[in-house]
Formats: sequence, structure tokens, C-alpha cells
Amino acid sequence: MKKLAIGCAILAVLLVVGGAVGSYFVYHKVKTAVGGFAELRKVPEIEQSVRKQGPYTPPASGEVSESQLQHFLQVHEAVRARLGARGAEFERQYHDLAQKGSKANVTDAPQLLSAYSDLARVYVDAKRAQADALNQAGLSLDEYHWIRTQAYAALGVPGMDRDLGQIMTEIQEGKTPAPPTMPVGPTGPPATQKLVEPHRKALEDYMPLAFFGL
Repeated sequence: MKKLAIGCAILAVLLVVGGAVGSYFVYHKVKTAVGGFAELRKVPEIEQSVRKQGPYTPPASGEVSESQLQHFLQVHEAVRARLGARGAEFERQYHDLAQKGSKANVTDAPQLLSAYSDLARVYVDAKRAQADALNQAGLSLDEYHWIRTQAYAALGVPGMDRDLGQIMTEIQEGKTPAPPTMPVGPTGPPATQKLVEPHRKALEDYMPLAFFGL
């Protein structure tokens, strides 16, 4: 329940960030906050290094397979191993944003995104680890994101259909990010819910990385 509460607080932050771009004044402040991230300009090239490209077509059942879940967890573990002690900074920023939670408002968006800028160099290294792990697992980014969404929805964790990385990319492109969804309790196919439950602790531990799109 504590992890779910943190997820709800983070969702509140994402809703603020996603809605903030609708304000011209806030948009330009946000754009200023994220525009100078020289390191982040490397991310598209890194993502292009993932061998499996293109959209992913989910199975008609909507169920995550055992193999998909295992590959997803392996990618997370590879990213965490590459980060080492630096991974603690992602967790700290994640919990700092969670504390902001429902108290956040649109004027907080630049500050919230600035927290992301503090992690830029580490994030780029983590994206390289993610790309390498995706290639080893034979996953595309699109399939990886789909597995993440389904797995966390099956646990009843809100907001994991969007991540701060996606939102920042859309802001830099001048788009208004769509808000994440808010599931009411576990959702999705019962088979997926049963599949992910034994891995609840691992998935909850990976939530800070998932929030940053890793």
C-alpha cells in the first residue's frame, strides 16, 4: 500500500507536468528548464541503436507472457547494475517528487523537470545500458513500454503508462503531453495479474527507474 500511495503521488506530479504545457507562460519556463540538456540530445541516437525498431502489436489476449516479463526484469536489472551507486540518485529524486505529490501546481513544473536535468549524464549512461539490454533480450522500446504498462497496471500501480522521459521529449518538441491514466486497483487480464504478483517486490523496487523511462 505504501508503494501504491507513492505511485499516486507521482501520478499527481505527472498530471501537473502534463497539464502545465497548456499555459504559455509555464511552457516557456519549462522549455527554458529543459532546453539546455546537451547530454539528453544523445538519447535519440542511443534509442536508434536498439536493433528492433517500429511499433509493437500486442497479442489479442492483451496478456504479458512469462518470457516478456522475464526479459523486462532483466533489462531493469542491467540498467540498475550499470548505474551502481548512482542509481540511488534516481530513487531520491523519485521520492522527492512523490513528496510534492498533490501539492504540486502548474508553476512547479520547471522545478520538477529541473530535477530531471540533474540526472542528465547518468540518465544517458542508463539509456545506453537499456539499449544494450534490449538488444540482448530482442525487445523493441515500444514492446518494452507496453510490458511496463501492463505489468504495473496488473499490480494496480498508477501512472506507469507514461514516464518523465516521454513527457520531456514531447515538451521539447512543443507538444502538449497526454496525462497518464489512473487505474482503480489491479487492471488487465487476470493471467497477467497472476503472472506479475510473485514479482511485485522487484517491480516496486524498479519503480523509480520506470518513472524516468528506464
